Amino acid sequence: MKYDIDFKIRVIAYYQQGHSAYATAKHFNIDDKDVVKWVNQYQAGGVLAIKPKTRKAIYSCDFKLQVLTTMADEGLSQSQAALKFNISSPALISAWRSSYACHGMLGLTAKAKGRLTMKHPYLTDKPDHEKSVEEIKRENEYLRAENAYLKKLDALLREKEQAATKQGSSKD
Repeated sequence: MKYDIDFKIRVIAYYQQGHSAYATAKHFNIDDKDVVKWVNQYQAGGVLAIKPKTRKAIYSCDFKLQVLTTMADEGLSQSQAALKFNISSPALISAWRSSYACHGMLGLTAKAKGRLTMKHPYLTDKPDHEKSVEEIKRENEYLRAENAYLKKLDALLREKEQAATKQGSSKD
């Protein structure tokens, strides 16, 4: 659930009056984890840090790598790194870490959103000598799948023809 900035400020002010996170959460009928998160964000970055985002943040590869290396160098937890770099959710950092561990820098690149165009996503118009190894691998995988599909389709059509031929000859 999204909360507006005025509500978050009231929660933080109530907490700063000396109430515990649990008591504050109970008073405002919210989760105590939200109270702690908002208080920490506010202490780290002021009002701007608790301001709800108007649109989804887009982070560059370099920024993601900087966050991950800073975490490793300074021994920061995901929550601490999220506060330090003003990232809305520590879970994002977890996803970056996993993706980086599996795919390296490619794992940190933004993935295309939305529908794919009608053009085959695995085939490019570039000449072969200009394609990256990754593009060639994707194209090869696509062509293998297409080839296997066509072979299977051909086998099914032949099977149908044979069945039709057998039925026609058995009626004689």
